[in-house]
Amino acid sequence: MRLFRLLMLGLASAYPLYWTAQFLLFFVPETLLGFWLGQPLHVVSISYLQAMAMVQPHAVFPAHWEALIFALFFSLLIVGLRADQFLTGALAIVFLGQAALLPFLSLALTSSSQSLTTACAGALAFALIILGLHRVLRLTGGLEFLDRLALLSLLVILPQATLWLAFKFIYPFFDVRLLLLRIIPLYLAAIVAAAISSRSSAAVFRGVPWTEIVASSAAAALLILAIGLSISKLSAANRTSPDRAIGGIQAHTPTPRAPV
Repeated sequence: MRLFRLLMLGLASAYPLYWTAQFLLFFVPETLLGFWLGQPLHVVSISYLQAMAMVQPHAVFPAHWEALIFALFFSLLIVGLRADQFLTGALAIVFLGQAALLPFLSLALTSSSQSLTTACAGALAFALIILGLHRVLRLTGGLEFLDRLALLSLLVILPQATLWLAFKFIYPFFDVRLLLLRIIPLYLAAIVAAAISSRSSAAVFRGVPWTEIVASSAAAALLILAIGLSISKLSAANRTSPDRAIGGIQAHTPTPRAPV
């Protein structure tokens, strides 16, 4: 029963944590910079896959550097507020690290020349994933390597694989390479985290409280409802005044595409 509740928490929290990480790393930075600089904000996309914005006429900083800086900031905020004492808080660090790592992996696959700085930044994002998984193991415990790896697979890897397979079925254009670019580094990070012996890990896993599962499920439902309302409002604004910026924000809802 305890393992079942662990899986339920992973399934319930996977989507809201994924989308919130996308929002915090690829929408919030440009929004803040746009209002600070007094530049119009272009909403590139708000969909069930992602939320992206860009300052006009062009982004202030490269998206991968913005994502990494804000991932580090929000992860430090989670640790500072001791939210990592909850499984969902530790999982949030994992999702932030994944969202920050993906642009660097895409850049490595598409660009022929890579700098040492970019490689180190990607390694830092990967270390952030390991940190989140290590915080998870502090709560779930596990005496042996295989026990710890199985717990991480049940809570983190399997729910994410299920989420991305659902995206593939819902969106035919979804690129399977994005699934691999998220799952393979995650599994490698899980192996590293499970191999690191932690004396501070819980000796016995006492299970996940149902309140945390219900709260994650409610957050997922409210998030889906809010995204649907936002898409409707942006579509209506785009139909009535497609070229006019409203309050400094230009609404644009193109055909959904795979997340950055």
